Amino acid sequence: MDNSVYEVERDDYAAFIGQLNKSMMDVEDYVEQNYTFLKIKSRKTGKHLSTRIISHEDGEEKYFIFQMPDDDERVAPKPIRKITLETKEEVQAFLNALGKLQEKGHDGTI
Repeated sequence: MDNSVYEVERDDYAAFIGQLNKSMMDVEDYVEQNYTFLKIKSRKTGKHLSTRIISHEDGEEKYFIFQMPDDDERVAPKPIRKITLETKEEVQAFLNALGKLQEKGHDGTI
């Protein structure tokens, strides 16, 4: 079976994992031919939900989402903020802003 249709980007996989109720999931991990496989399955239904494959040779990772869990196997997603800094000046301004927050004893939430 060609699983490439189920392949997702790391950010999408991370968001998926963040929504799982961990107490209702089982993780099966095993090594096969220079790869580590991490399969997530539903305890309730036994459905194979997702797999993460890690290459031992180059460390490359692939992520697959096969099915969504039942509603009662999920938790509310946590908001994720992604900031892209493209220039040296943007990076410096961001670090300066973080430094000012630390000086004031701010807890880091924006």
